Amino acid sequence: MADTLKAKRHPRRRQSEGDYPYTMKLPDGRRVYVEVPGRWVTTDRSGDVVLLPQAVRFLDRVRALATPLHASRTGPSPGFITTLRKALGLTQLELGERVGVDKMTVSRWERGTVHPSEESLTELEKVRKQAVRKGVPIPT
Repeated sequence: MADTLKAKRHPRRRQSEGDYPYTMKLPDGRRVYVEVPGRWVTTDRSGDVVLLPQAVRFLDRVRALATPLHASRTGPSPGFITTLRKALGLTQLELGERVGVDKMTVSRWERGTVHPSEESLTELEKVRKQAVRKGVPIPT
């Protein structure tokens, strides 16, 4: 009986069948359309769509790849740099080598203790643009 009560209080979430269409607006006003894998989408008790953590990480990576680093006046946030690095499929060491800084500098950017210089931002932007031109597979 306890199991049935528990089931009534917390009904099982249903995962979506098929992919879920999602549109997001970028800081520069452009819109990006993606299809989120159905296994990363569910519904709550009221039937509203809920994005699971995997979907949110996926959308963050798409946003990081689609957004130029100079899109914000304050520069990229530590979380944005981390998300961009992961979207590119790079380690801190690999990103540092491509940008011309060491691994600890990338780590400090990602923790927010140091901000990238203008020169580093320019190099980061080159790495981002190159990857986008070539096509970056985002794991699904």
